[in-house]
Amino acid sequence: MQINSVFNFRVVVSGDELDSRDDGASESKPFVIEESMGYLVNYLSRTFAHALAERLATQGASLGQWAVLMFLWARDGQSQGELSRRVAIEDATMVRTIDRMERDGLVQRVRNTRDRRRIDIFLTDKGRSLRDSLVPCAIAVNEAATQPFTDAEKQQLSDLLRRMIESLESTPSIKEKGTGHVRAESIE
Repeated sequence: MQINSVFNFRVVVSGDELDSRDDGASESKPFVIEESMGYLVNYLSRTFAHALAERLATQGASLGQWAVLMFLWARDGQSQGELSRRVAIEDATMVRTIDRMERDGLVQRVRNTRDRRRIDIFLTDKGRSLRDSLVPCAIAVNEAATQPFTDAEKQQLSDLLRRMIESLESTPSIKEKGTGHVRAESIE
């Protein structure tokens, strides 16, 4: 959808404000913050992250560790770059996260034998042992968030979110930066 720059935009928080606030901007096009997909998804993401962080903290883990652990539990021995792309964080942030996780005894860096420039990240026994206490935290948050939905609605929501991600990732400006997602993958 191409936005015509001829419009003057009127920004309001909720749709209720459209009728209640007449500021002479009848020529303007409304932008309702609480109806914006970007706002809603971002707010949902922050709410998910907060809920998950609280649960992980009870197990002595952080949200940043969770994201890395999750992808290493799925496939141990990924490079820092691969993890950075999968978790969708900057390389420098991943380095600091791995530094802390290595300090805490959760992972270890191992130079790749086929490519000496590459450093692979492997779980330690301690990192592997967290799986069965942390995964239930994510499951509980997902269940709490989707509790009002039927199974069909949950599947539809997943499908719609994946389609939105694919649509945005195929946008040239986003595609150039690359998030590294081959398919939509969730942190929770």
